[in-house]
Amino acid sequence: MANGNFLWFAEADVQESQDALMVAQKNFLQADPVSGGVNLYFKDIEGNEAARETVLLSCTNGNQKDVMEAFARIMGSHPHGNGPMIVVADYNVANGQTAIGAHAEFRGLVTAVTIS
Repeated sequence: MANGNFLWFAEADVQESQDALMVAQKNFLQADPVSGGVNLYFKDIEGNEAARETVLLSCTNGNQKDVMEAFARIMGSHPHGNGPMIVVADYNVANGQTAIGAHAEFRGLVTAVTIS
């Protein structure tokens, strides 16, 4: 049974579990424009109904709507796929890794990712 797409996010220095996140697209709750970016909210990956995962996509103020529209297009890509992992934003350079950066759909608007 397909679960839909999985979304991958990684901060600049992935060394612990809270520095990266792969979450099922179906667990997306909402997006909220904030100063300096967009907060994406997902259901908690450990099943805690009172908690949620938060991912901040950093961008210049004024670009929040464009970032949210691009994220919606990314989430909608391959909707009938067999659960591919989509790299939304990966800035990891720990242990000699080369950062992938943000998905091309963002057109350079997303400059960093923070997971909390």
